[in-house]
Amino acid sequence: MVLHLPIGSLLMTFLLLLVSKFQKVALEKAIRIGVDFSFAGALMASIMGYLLSLDEAYDFNTLKFHFWAGIVTLILSFSLCILHRMKAKENLFFGSYVLTLLALSVAGHKGGQITHGEDYLSTKDLFEETKVVMVKDSINYYKEVVHVIFEDKCISCHNANKSKSELRLDRHDLMMKGGERGSLFDSQNPLQGRLVQYISLPKEDKLHMPPKNKSQLTENEKWLLTHWVTSGAYMEQGNTSLAETKDLKSKVLSFLGADEKVLPAKSSDLSKLLALGFRIQPNALHDNLLKVKLMKPKWSEDHLKTLLKIKNQLLELDVSNTYFDDDMAAILADFPRLKVLRMDHTPISDTTLSYLENSNLEILNLCNTQVTHKGVEALLKKASLKTIYAWNTKVNIDQQKQLASIAPSMIHFGTSDLFAEKLNLSTPEMQNTNAIFNDSIKVIFEEAKVKNIDIRYTLDGSEPDENSPLYTAPIELTQSTLVKAKSMKEGWLDSPVFERMMLKNNHHIIDYKVNNRLDKNFSISHHVDFTFQDNERVLFDGKKGKRVYRGTSIEEAKTWLGVVEEDLEIEVKLKDVDQINYVTLSMLENQDMKALYPKRIEVFGKSPQGKYELLNALNIPVQKYPDERISYFKDFTLAVDLKGYNEVKVVGVGHGKFPDAPVYRKSIKRNAWIFADELIFW
Repeated sequence: MVLHLPIGSLLMTFLLLLVSKFQKVALEKAIRIGVDFSFAGALMASIMGYLLSLDEAYDFNTLKFHFWAGIVTLILSFSLCILHRMKAKENLFFGSYVLTLLALSVAGHKGGQITHGEDYLSTKDLFEETKVVMVKDSINYYKEVVHVIFEDKCISCHNANKSKSELRLDRHDLMMKGGERGSLFDSQNPLQGRLVQYISLPKEDKLHMPPKNKSQLTENEKWLLTHWVTSGAYMEQGNTSLAETKDLKSKVLSFLGADEKVLPAKSSDLSKLLALGFRIQPNALHDNLLKVKLMKPKWSEDHLKTLLKIKNQLLELDVSNTYFDDDMAAILADFPRLKVLRMDHTPISDTTLSYLENSNLEILNLCNTQVTHKGVEALLKKASLKTIYAWNTKVNIDQQKQLASIAPSMIHFGTSDLFAEKLNLSTPEMQNTNAIFNDSIKVIFEEAKVKNIDIRYTLDGSEPDENSPLYTAPIELTQSTLVKAKSMKEGWLDSPVFERMMLKNNHHIIDYKVNNRLDKNFSISHHVDFTFQDNERVLFDGKKGKRVYRGTSIEEAKTWLGVVEEDLEIEVKLKDVDQINYVTLSMLENQDMKALYPKRIEVFGKSPQGKYELLNALNIPVQKYPDERISYFKDFTLAVDLKGYNEVKVVGVGHGKFPDAPVYRKSIKRNAWIFADELIFW
């Protein structure tokens, strides 16, 4: 913004000058403001450019032409401010303006060469085909072919932030789980598996993948995906021989086509890396290899995805002093030319080292990390490293001596007392006790107990980061919206993400019925009998249930609808079904009250023949480490197409008895309740 805003201002003001000069329109005040603003912006850009030039990543000999052209542009822009205030200097002002734009063009062109390369304006690649020379005996079918196809054509709709049909294609293990319609594969009849079927359907079919408005698979890509499934290679991620069939080898080589020389990274990918906070330094003239360092501590999915786009050019990667962790480290196995990796002062452990065992690394920095003797020893035995720096790790003195005996000139230990523990911030707290509204609602966060805390939030489902909007005033919502927020402060670890679905009740429900026996007498926490009879209304009253727990009052407990020894079953009649895209059911889990989330939620629509047809289903996994003292609340949302269905049934399929899992060891063989609250169609 600092760089390009004054450029735009100079050009816009020159347009005003032309209009004023040739159409005799009085625009003197606007031109005065324009040149003054342009000079102020140019001055700020010059100062920041100079500070950036001091970074060791830049060679001044490379920068000097751009540097002096920028200084000349700054001086000329200042002269415009002076000349415009002088009388009878209109022609001199106009000539100086033209000269300023010429200097700006030169400075901009030289800056583009520094950022994007000497030939960034070349059209050569548009008219010449790259000659492909490749010798390859085997491939990792999933990583080198299938995942690349998914990344290009599928992952935009099936990722961590946006998983249509509850399907994730960004990781092999999640892909194997399938989505709401089940597995993508049929081991008995591979050609009948959903993946092969969906990519083979006509483009007009609503189940055709990718959707017709998206970039489509090529015939070669369809062949490769189909062969991947029918050959059984989908079940593992190991290498596949290309010597088996000529067709496979020719199609793979066609798909992976690459010149013997490393092709340059795309300028758009480099620009995005710079925007995300990476510093990029070329390795040597004309080899197209890159040295990259992240200058900011925080990572996001965008950082990882964009970094993978230069995997063939990446020679050196520095993620020191960032929150790079084991979950992110899986990408390290995807960089074939990576020689130098610096991970000092990051939360990595031995898991990260396991991804490097078959790498081509030569230099590895592990100082101030959680790696242990076991992980380093395994790495030394399998990798072809030349140097490892590993002071201030979990390797003790005796273990250091043992490792040094294995590779005396390779591994280096030292001492450091520079480590300082950072503390976690608390999750932001919302004042709104009810997340359901009719017309509009203002989201208000509690004032943080620690001073100078920034609350960053998103409304589009993405994870908040330092670039997300800053909370400064109540956020007004007029539509159902997923609100995510995070507390941030320099020198502290970011808080966990706050997440709440704010639901607009459009009052689509005309009538309802709960098909459960609610007249049974129960005692949940007081040894006092009560029933949920006539309590169906809490599902539709537009109010969230109270924070109930063991010992809560009967009145608060009855802000929920509870059923046990049977599935929750709700039937509703609806209006304006063409306006409905989702159904949300609020649920409670509290072990003290013997309440669990259901194992599945199903939505049925009644057909004209009077039979219920399954429209969608959502499987709910058992929580891994729930605190038995805490009440957990969650809104479960399912996408639905209700066209033609005015009557709908929503079923919460219960566990019956508590699952046989360590986290529920106190309640095994006891009946598990289902507690539900609001049911909203939106």
